[in-house]
Amino acid sequence: MNKTLKTLLIVGGVGGVLYAIYRFYVKQFVLLAMYDYKIIGVKMKKMTANEVVFDIKYRFFNKSKIEAEVNKIFLKVIVEGAEIGYITENDKFMIPANGSSDIDLQISANPQLVFKNILGIALGGFKKKDINFTMDGYANIRSGFISTTLPIKYSDVISAYL
Repeated sequence: MNKTLKTLLIVGGVGGVLYAIYRFYVKQFVLLAMYDYKIIGVKMKKMTANEVVFDIKYRFFNKSKIEAEVNKIFLKVIVEGAEIGYITENDKFMIPANGSSDIDLQISANPQLVFKNILGIALGGFKKKDINFTMDGYANIRSGFISTTLPIKYSDVISAYL
């Protein structure tokens, strides 16, 4: 009887741990479904041989009844297929319950220092009048005691004329 009770307690404990892990991932999935983002605009502010500057405006949406905090945003910036840098935004900001928050980010890169042939890419953009612009990354979001990672992907063609 004592051996049977031990076996039941062990099986019950393992089952409890597995159920807790399952519930954790279900909560993560539900939380992720409550957040979204939209890139409102990308503008090329300046383009010279020494500097390329982009302004990017994001809007984060919160569909839950609990306010959320964005702790970090990380984005790789790719122009004409060449990675020119990344953005890491560590300033926290809040998204109100059932609301949205806007955040502005500015990317500035020196083409000569970041990527050897970015000037050629930029001149190619001038020739074709459009530049392919891509961002790929994530935002860390926390709501209450639960955190999740929201993937961010954006691709667009922007005019090379300023």
